[in-house]
Amino acid sequence: MFVYRDEEFGEIYIRSDSRACRLIFRVKDNGLQITCPEGYAVNRVKSAVDDNREKLKVLVSRSVTIRKNRVLSTGDSIPCYGGDICLLPGVSNKFLFRYEGDCLQVFCPPGIDLNETNVRKTLSRGVGRFVYRRAQEVLPRRLNQISSRLGLPVVSVTIGRGRRKLGHCTRRGEIQLSFYLMYLPEELIDYVICHELAHLKYMDHSPLFHALCNRYCGGRELLLRKQLRSFVFLLY
Repeated sequence: MFVYRDEEFGEIYIRSDSRACRLIFRVKDNGLQITCPEGYAVNRVKSAVDDNREKLKVLVSRSVTIRKNRVLSTGDSIPCYGGDICLLPGVSNKFLFRYEGDCLQVFCPPGIDLNETNVRKTLSRGVGRFVYRRAQEVLPRRLNQISSRLGLPVVSVTIGRGRRKLGHCTRRGEIQLSFYLMYLPEELIDYVICHELAHLKYMDHSPLFHALCNRYCGGRELLLRKQLRSFVFLLY
């Protein structure tokens, strides 16, 4: 990894990846990170930063806003489909979990900073194990309700663990939904489901696909898509 300092963005981290076919810009906790194809000259990366400086300002600004919106502390409640997640003060030096009715209670170690990167990852993994099991029960049920209402046959439904890809549909009529849908409001869960159901007829994202998806969404596809893109996941 190569690191250089930019007057505007501070330290910029450049890493090469044999799988990369273009430059990928991300904002990490330690600064701006750029992934480039192997053999890509550092000077070309620096030129790309200069050429895209205005867009990168927007990217960095949005990342700062997201971090502010992700701030958690003991006593907070995280919305979750089928039952919220409650962060409570604990006495153990590790996270403890239990259900109280539909609410997943998380007992946090005393004085812990829930916004520190590694702590948040540990919290997310722990909560994720419980939410994944709940998702296996409630998400297929919700999909079947919507598909039945629309008169659409679905071969099978499985639950995945991806965050970037919330849904997937095969030509055989098999649909996979990510358990991360559980952190979305119900109307956005339904939007993702309708999106995948529209793929049963159109496997692309053509105007015909969007027209069908929009009909399944009651004419709100564009609005729901924008809401999904701007949604901030508190756990990851």
